[in-house]
Amino acid sequence: MARVLIRMKLAILRHSMTGGKAVWMVIGGLLGIVLAIATIWLSLVDGVGTAVVADLLAATYLVWALGWVVGPVWGGSSVLRTDHFALLSVPRGRLAVGLLGAAFVGVTTAVTLLAFLSLLTYGARLGVLPALVAVPAVVLQLVFVVLLSRVSTAVFGVVAKSRAGAAFTGALIAGMIVLAQSGWMVIVAIQVSGVLSTGFGAGFATTVRAVPSGWGLVAVEAAGRGEWGLALGALAGLALVIVLLLFGWSRSLGAARRARVTVRGTAHAPSRGGVLSGRTGTVVRKELRTWWRDPLRTQTVSVPLVWALGTALLPLTFGEVLLLPWAAPALAVMAGAAASNLYGQDGTALWMTLLTGSESEDLRGRQIAYLIVFGPIALVVAVVFTLWSGLHWTWPWVLALTPAMLGGAAGLGALISVVALAPGPDAHKRPDNPLEHGDTTGQANLMFWGGLIMAIPPAVVLIVGTVRDDVVLLWAAVPVGVVTGVLLAWWLGRVAIGRLLARGPELLFLMRTGRSGNAVKIEMPKREAWLAVACWTFGSIALFPQGVVPIVFMLSGVDVKSWFLAMYLDGALAWIVAVVMVLFGSWLYYVAVRLSAKKPAAEPVS
Repeated sequence: MARVLIRMKLAILRHSMTGGKAVWMVIGGLLGIVLAIATIWLSLVDGVGTAVVADLLAATYLVWALGWVVGPVWGGSSVLRTDHFALLSVPRGRLAVGLLGAAFVGVTTAVTLLAFLSLLTYGARLGVLPALVAVPAVVLQLVFVVLLSRVSTAVFGVVAKSRAGAAFTGALIAGMIVLAQSGWMVIVAIQVSGVLSTGFGAGFATTVRAVPSGWGLVAVEAAGRGEWGLALGALAGLALVIVLLLFGWSRSLGAARRARVTVRGTAHAPSRGGVLSGRTGTVVRKELRTWWRDPLRTQTVSVPLVWALGTALLPLTFGEVLLLPWAAPALAVMAGAAASNLYGQDGTALWMTLLTGSESEDLRGRQIAYLIVFGPIALVVAVVFTLWSGLHWTWPWVLALTPAMLGGAAGLGALISVVALAPGPDAHKRPDNPLEHGDTTGQANLMFWGGLIMAIPPAVVLIVGTVRDDVVLLWAAVPVGVVTGVLLAWWLGRVAIGRLLARGPELLFLMRTGRSGNAVKIEMPKREAWLAVACWTFGSIALFPQGVVPIVFMLSGVDVKSWFLAMYLDGALAWIVAVVMVLFGSWLYYVAVRLSAKKPAAEPVS
């Protein structure tokens, strides 16, 4: 059974790894190898105590395990989906073992095995016997994380069907995004705290070893101390956890069909008057109920909120409050990125809008409901976090940038939802994986960077007021930001309405079939795909961690070197390097956008 499934997976991978997908796999594999080599290097570090190295290794293994938990949810379903084998007359245990064997065939498994070899190198530092104990520990640890990912995927599929579960899933995804983009702050906090020389606390050391991801390390350490009972017990405990996970996963393969989410609520009579009356008001009420009741919309709210709060709160790990006031503008930007496919989320329900001829009222109602949902949240975050920071000079900035970005996102998000619709399944056909509801990666990136552009008018006024030290001009930026947000929401919404009126039937065809009406196949050449990915990757590194972050640190007087090149230089040279990095990163982004937007020659689909 396992050999058949392995051959099946290899065949699928061989025929699907083309174009941009192959590029992203190679890029991800290279980044994974770098992280794996860094984990091995960590086990060989000299100059710090052996106990400190062990604590860091245990924490690193926990991060790898969490990556396996969130990775399948974040990156999409596995190649062999379990629901494809639901009708096979094969014992569930045998099917689970076969799927587990196939799960070991992949780049992620090879990279993780390379990282877990650090346990072998650490055991060699302790002696020959600990190194021998590390061999089965590495194998058991690898099997544990692979099985854990399969079980967590099944659990997330069930949990995400409820509103509370969708909120949790969104928070988890946002947390992983925050760690991926700002994890260096944790390294800075470790450096500042001095624990590399003094050692971690007993609570930290115990916690990272108490979870199963640290039991392999516990066995190796116990073997080094000659405590063979503890060593064998740790390995046996890890094996027992694997058996339990395999049993639980096999039971989930044979479970009865899950019931669909039942939405319970009190029926409301249609409003006869008031602010939300008329056709637009009806759409607003429908959208507000959808935002409240649909688990997918709940996830859409939780992702930007947790991302913004996490990004602002993470610098507190080394006592810095500089990012706290910017939580509200960050929320406004990410909210637009998370809601850039509202029509795609509704599936083929678009036909009702087209049939009734209510395109204008439908789009305006969606915009108003979006602002009603995210506006109060952004206002509360702006007031609370700015007061908490004590940085009162940021009040004009926060109150001017937030409405401009929020209104701009309402307009740009509506336009992208129509112009670049990502087809998704109808609500009753949504798969278990919470991210398989339409690939909106490109739309979200466009919304994020486009949302920053929306803040240019109030930002210009704020910069001029700061340069002139004019308080009146600074506060004048607030009404400029409000007017900017209103005008952008109205104007971009009007453009979106025109597009919906002109291309509505084609959009419905795209939603129903997953392909555009011209029936052509467009694929970027491999060379340009590689170049675009490289520009996006290195542009992000140059623009933010090597450009924007050092400038912010130098303006605020924060003396943290870490991996920021400009912080190792003095005087004007540091500023020159930071500015050059900003310009270089911006240029790489420009090249990436041109390559991504370039239309290659279209080939008819045979």
